[in-house]
Amino acid sequence: MVVQGNDLAKSFGGLKAFEQRVLDYCFSFVNADDKADKMYEVSALEIINHFGLSTSGDSYHRVAKAFKTLNENTALYLPKTLSNGERGILMTQLFDTLFFGESGTVQFRFSSNAAPLVFELRKNFYSFHLRELARIHGKYGLILLKLWESYRHGHEIVTTISGSTEDWQGWFLGKERRVTASRFYTNILKRATEELEEKLNAECTLMSYKKGKKIVSYELTIVDKSKLVNP
Repeated sequence: MVVQGNDLAKSFGGLKAFEQRVLDYCFSFVNADDKADKMYEVSALEIINHFGLSTSGDSYHRVAKAFKTLNENTALYLPKTLSNGERGILMTQLFDTLFFGESGTVQFRFSSNAAPLVFELRKNFYSFHLRELARIHGKYGLILLKLWESYRHGHEIVTTISGSTEDWQGWFLGKERRVTASRFYTNILKRATEELEEKLNAECTLMSYKKGKKIVSYELTIVDKSKLVNP
């Protein structure tokens, strides 16, 4: 079972699909009663077997490269208020330690600033099983799955996700990259919703809202058809 804070669900659009999977594998180790400074340990071989990769040097290199990217590309920008009342943005990282040993030992620990997002699991969290993640192969499908669960309340059947076009592009593309509205719809939103519909028995309805001729926001409604009761 993976459990992850809402803010984290929208923070890593710059990661590739395999990196997203490795990150979710890391989150799967978290238990509700864990301490914020806990060091987690796993072997590269366990990760390789989990993802069904061949036990070759190339697979070990792929896992090591994924952790390197997670170390470099999981920056967090969090709102913060100082004791004197001054408001600002805290620039921090998800991990404070990532160790990859020559025998394939992997150790990781979440940073003190990110730990509250990871460990405060009783509110504002989403959860899903690793077996559900394994059915989604596309990067954008994985991101949409996380957005769905982060906006979903409990096991409700209908979930609505609303945001500006900047919000949506940030969720799916990260902080730096942006594309045209037509490319974003065709290459990203359409692909992501179609994968959820095909593999998770969902029904997606996307509404776009314009100001003049320019699309300024999207509203996506997702229906979990697996929860519908047949008459």
